[in-house]
Amino acid sequence: MITVEDLLMSKGPDVTVASQQDTVLQAARLMSDARVGCVVVRDEGELKGIFTERDLLSRVVARQKDPTTTVLADVMSNPIKACRLSDDILSCAKTMRDAHVRHLVVVEDGVLVGLIGLRDILAADMFMNSSGAFACGSFI
Repeated sequence: MITVEDLLMSKGPDVTVASQQDTVLQAARLMSDARVGCVVVRDEGELKGIFTERDLLSRVVARQKDPTTTVLADVMSNPIKACRLSDDILSCAKTMRDAHVRHLVVVEDGVLVGLIGLRDILAADMFMNSSGAFACGSFI
């Protein structure tokens, strides 16, 4: 069984973070510079939401909102779906499928410690399928 901790050990714990008062443009630039598909929205250490490429498309572009003035608090997704370091990635994949999300924040004792995405789980699945030990692709 591969855990979230195993996944983070291989990919790293880096998380791109923004404030809920940051504009969509600022968040898009952060995402572009870091080459990631989302930012975790946090203020004063508290998780507030997540802003994803899907949010950018459906809540900003499709609604013709101005990315230079629209703040993340108005267009981010919340509540956030989360997992823990000890969770196995198969259960995380099920959570993502059931919630129709592509990212889970990793939280331990109320502290943000990482982020995993569907792509991370699929990469782990491909690795494990080559050795025959894990298969989640059939239900995602």
